[in-house]
Amino acid sequence: MINPFRNRIVADPWRPSGTDVAEIHSNAFGLCSRALNTVRKEGRTTSVLLYGETGSGKTHVLNRLQHYTLTLPNLCVFGSVRLHTSPNRLWRHLRTSFVESLARPGKNGRTQLELVFMRRLYLLCKKTTISFEELTDLTETIRTESHLSPNLCQALQHLIHHRHCPDVQSWLKGHSLPESSYSKLQIRPPDETDDSEDLAREMVLELCRLAGPTIPVVLSFDQIEALQRYPKDIDGLFRFGQAIRTLHDETSNLLLVTCIQTSFLGELRKAVAFPDFDAMSCHVLTLGTLKLDQALKVISSRIDAISDKGFDKSLLFQNLAKDLSVFVGEAERTCRAILSRCADILDNLSNPAPGHGLPDSEPPLSTFLQNEMDAREESAFSRIGLDEMDDILSNVLPSLINILDERCREKDRRYPDVDMVIACPDAEIGISLCNHQNMSSLAGKLRRLVQNFSPEKGQRLVLLRHPQFRISPSAKKVNQYLRQLNDRRVRLITPSLEALAALDALRSLLNDARSGDLTYQGNPVHEKTVREWFKSLKASSAKAFMDDVLSESDPMSPEDQEIRQRILYLMEKERIIALTEAARRMHIETSRLEQFVKNHLREIGYLEGPPAVLFDVVP
Repeated sequence: MINPFRNRIVADPWRPSGTDVAEIHSNAFGLCSRALNTVRKEGRTTSVLLYGETGSGKTHVLNRLQHYTLTLPNLCVFGSVRLHTSPNRLWRHLRTSFVESLARPGKNGRTQLELVFMRRLYLLCKKTTISFEELTDLTETIRTESHLSPNLCQALQHLIHHRHCPDVQSWLKGHSLPESSYSKLQIRPPDETDDSEDLAREMVLELCRLAGPTIPVVLSFDQIEALQRYPKDIDGLFRFGQAIRTLHDETSNLLLVTCIQTSFLGELRKAVAFPDFDAMSCHVLTLGTLKLDQALKVISSRIDAISDKGFDKSLLFQNLAKDLSVFVGEAERTCRAILSRCADILDNLSNPAPGHGLPDSEPPLSTFLQNEMDAREESAFSRIGLDEMDDILSNVLPSLINILDERCREKDRRYPDVDMVIACPDAEIGISLCNHQNMSSLAGKLRRLVQNFSPEKGQRLVLLRHPQFRISPSAKKVNQYLRQLNDRRVRLITPSLEALAALDALRSLLNDARSGDLTYQGNPVHEKTVREWFKSLKASSAKAFMDDVLSESDPMSPEDQEIRQRILYLMEKERIIALTEAARRMHIETSRLEQFVKNHLREIGYLEGPPAVLFDVVP
């Protein structure tokens, strides 16, 4: 039997509705529902700030609110944002998270975004079916009324007709698309000099305007604490406050719900400007702990969900109630602490341990953290998309380098095309993320770096690109600028998929620890503990990648550059080829080619054999 008290953490407002005790935090849910009604009736944006102890049920309230929006007679949109991002990419992260929320199914199986657009169309024509010509005319009317861009309206029409949906979703999220996709969608690509954060902010506001005055939008924010890249870092919190104020002041149909830990409230107040804090806290409520009668209702609902008909539910409830009468008593406890206690008791009843007391149902802390890291790496390896690398690296690299050396911090950028700058005592490393699918956009970025970046003493620049975004030899301008940057000791690094999975796992582990959502034996594991554990590891793919970024190596020689171009050109034609055959066609010694591929090309796979084989890792 699966322990019904395990899986205690509700980390996702979108999870299916399971056991829910309406009495628990009814005041918080009631406040949110009344605020939502205010948005609908008065046509003005408002906000709710919820805070409580770790495990008090903040995300559970969001989960209840999300399900509540589906029961309303009129359309209401729900969006959720977990703040796993960096200060420099805050609006881009909001855009991606909001679009992902809009892509989730609402009523009748349609996505929330489709339902919003269809509702706007219906309000204009009051008809259930319209012709293609009418759709075009009505879309133009909506564009004019809501000040939407032609690009967004074109994307919406594609979605309604279920055309090119993957490309439309990627465009809505702000991902880079190849030129052929822009042509197919008939959407104008962004100007290469446009600021990505500005574009993301305008898209979020456009989507809110699309909903119009009759469709309220709930936008929830969770794990705010994850914006801190390292202890005492306030830059991300300050920019979050600015973003909330922008959403509050420039919209009229939003309910903004922000959830934080009680212990973090003072730090948030200090980090954000007074007007920004006012914008996120029109209504404020603390989530209290549970009294004994509430705790008993929670465990009763979990016991009722047990499907094993032969299990004595009444006896289990009696045993738990007896223990909780002492454990909860007048002190009260968080919901998470109560469920953790019950989970351990049930484990003990099912598998009695020798001696007295509760069993140690979890491994030592270091083993627990390693198991968490391994599980998250495995999940990330199969889940990470090509377009997520930038957000992962921007979020985790400043934290990772600070773990390895507390003197290292991210600092302000001097050049717009350098995405982050890591300042250490002996060097300043600029990092430029180059995951463009559009070769014209990539060439533009590299050209500007050639024109503007002149490294001074102690300064280095590293270009990072996903291994599956291989640069073709036919991209002549891109390769020309790469050679020029290489001559200035600028390195292009393609992290392995294993390294990306490790970095994403570390990111989620740190962010959960910062937000109080990483627990061990019922107690939160603090960020400091995770940092110290990770620093003690002797080997890690994430550490190896960081060492590669920080190391200062010689630029690639002209001979190696030529070999690189020739092998990539060959692999464009041959997806898989024996090493000896590749060397024969390139007129190069087999040992020389083998060493080059091992040292330089992560976008080319290598199997030792025998026989040794090269293969194209790009799907």
